[in-house]
Amino acid sequence: MLFVGRPYAPTAPFLFFLGAVMVAGWWGGWGPALLTMLLSLAIVDLFYLEPLLDLMPGMGGAISMVAFVVLALLTTKLSVMLRSAREERSRLMARELAARHEAEAERARLHSLFTDAPGCIILLQGPRHVFSFSNAMNDTLMGRTGLVGMEVRQALPWAEERGFIALLDTVYRTGVAYRGDAVAFPRTLPDGTVQETYLNLVYQPTRGEDGQVSGVAGFGFDVTEQVLARQKAETLTREIQAAKARDLLMAESGAVLASSLDDESVLRNMAKLVVPTFADWCFVDLVEEGTYRRLEVAHLRPEDEGLARVLLRHGLHPTGHPEHAPTLPLLHGEPLHVEHLTPGQAAEFAHDAEHLRVIQEVGAVSVIAVPLMARGRSMAVFSFIYAHSGRHYTPEDLVFAKELARRVSLSMENARLYREAQEAVRLRDEFMSIASHELKTPLTPLKLKLQALSRELSRHPGPIPREVVTKYLEVGDLQVKKLTELVDELLDVSRIASGRLSLDLQRLELAPLVREVMAQHELQARRAGSTLELDVGAVPVVGEWDRLRLEQVVMNLVDNAVKYGRGNPIQVRLVPVEGGVHLVVRDEGIGIAPESLPRLFGRFERAVSERNYGGLGLGLYITRMLVEAMGGRVRVESTLGQGSTFTVELVCHPLGGEVGATTASMEGAAASP
Repeated sequence: MLFVGRPYAPTAPFLFFLGAVMVAGWWGGWGPALLTMLLSLAIVDLFYLEPLLDLMPGMGGAISMVAFVVLALLTTKLSVMLRSAREERSRLMARELAARHEAEAERARLHSLFTDAPGCIILLQGPRHVFSFSNAMNDTLMGRTGLVGMEVRQALPWAEERGFIALLDTVYRTGVAYRGDAVAFPRTLPDGTVQETYLNLVYQPTRGEDGQVSGVAGFGFDVTEQVLARQKAETLTREIQAAKARDLLMAESGAVLASSLDDESVLRNMAKLVVPTFADWCFVDLVEEGTYRRLEVAHLRPEDEGLARVLLRHGLHPTGHPEHAPTLPLLHGEPLHVEHLTPGQAAEFAHDAEHLRVIQEVGAVSVIAVPLMARGRSMAVFSFIYAHSGRHYTPEDLVFAKELARRVSLSMENARLYREAQEAVRLRDEFMSIASHELKTPLTPLKLKLQALSRELSRHPGPIPREVVTKYLEVGDLQVKKLTELVDELLDVSRIASGRLSLDLQRLELAPLVREVMAQHELQARRAGSTLELDVGAVPVVGEWDRLRLEQVVMNLVDNAVKYGRGNPIQVRLVPVEGGVHLVVRDEGIGIAPESLPRLFGRFERAVSERNYGGLGLGLYITRMLVEAMGGRVRVESTLGQGSTFTVELVCHPLGGEVGATTASMEGAAASP
């Protein structure tokens, strides 16, 4: 009523009711909004539009009502849309919140899963590979905690040396994942020791929102047990194969050892047999009368032939370089085993710079050297070397090498015994032939003289003239003396061989003894056309010797000089030296061939033909044994066709020496050939 008659009265009430329609539409939607709109129209029409309390508004009221309806509908539509948007927003917010809670839960579960995963998981950020995550297993493997925030290079100093930094750089730079099987890691155990651990490893690049590589994710799965089991199986397989190869090699070695009695041929064939089954290189070094010779260098590759010829020149030097690998077993009689040969050890084994260069060219990585022993001494050394194959000798290989060396040594010793037996048979037959001939030599003239004496008796019924009998007796006595000397030589050899030849040591002067022996040989020397020249010096030489045996030594040497002197002068000298004296017997006769000198003092050895010169070949052997029994030694120097010089080196024993000690030395000497 208040606005009746005012120009704007028809529209003013609608503003209030328009708000009510808007509120109804906001909270209730189309239904409440339309109902509110109809009620608003009725109220406005009845109470605010002329005529009042009448449903028929005027023209102006009708227009206002139409405008109100249009605005109410628009407002309702807007309110409904806003309401729908609000509800949709609420639903979206609820879904977002639920999704956020679910994401947080999933993140927590994923973090827990990564943290407790049975594999190693790391997340690295940036080109410097900074740890942003490291799970418990990775911390355990690395042997430390607190890796997050640290660079890999700083946290793990060994990573760069083993190539992991370069690998991460490659993955980060190229964006290409890396996968590796059984990659080795150094694992630090709680007690501080480091153990190799093997992982199946994956390095996967991670990308940011812009699609560029932002870091690297690493996943590792511990396969140490599987790797160790595989390695053990492979090792067992190799050991089985090696055992089969060694058994086959041992069987083949039996055929090689039985194929020849020549030691050098056997050793050469054995060296070639073991390559390449048991060695890439095999050296054989032989011991020969105090000298050492590299007999064989066996190898597999044809291109190593030139190097093998060089290696033949680099043998053993026991006195100059006892640390040389094959020399150690030779000197100590024990095998040498170097499983992993280092450059430092190779330098110790080398004789000089040239030898070191050759060793380096061989490329040895593992060595076994075993001596071939017989009667407590080394006969040869086998050196087995692994080089280009990369294999290494195990303790089982050392056992095999020792057994192989034992068999070769046994074969060589058996061959030696066989040769010695053959030689003994030969010497026996030769000795029997010579002995029978030598024994017949005095018996034949003795028999002839006895027969002649018998004929004289038959021709002379009365007494036979004294001069005739004396002549026959002289010849018989001479032949009996020769026969006695031969028998005495055989008895001496028997006593020496059995160790029953004892010495009766007494103090005596050497010069009178030598003069006496020389006087006994004057007649024999004149018959041979030789003259005996004696030089005993002005200083008396006194020692403790066996008189009879020393006479026998001098007699053998003078008799030998007369026999082979070709009628030339024979010189006998006594040369005093510190602690002893040298008895020198020099002739200018036929001399001795160089190849005969080493065996000249052996039993039944002869440097000349028995057809041209008689004797059993025992005189010099007995001389050597007697001289050595008295603590001295005898040696010879000779040139074929120019004569020989025998030197007896005697020690002047002090009085009071034990005879038993000298007898013992005789027994020891009797054991030598």
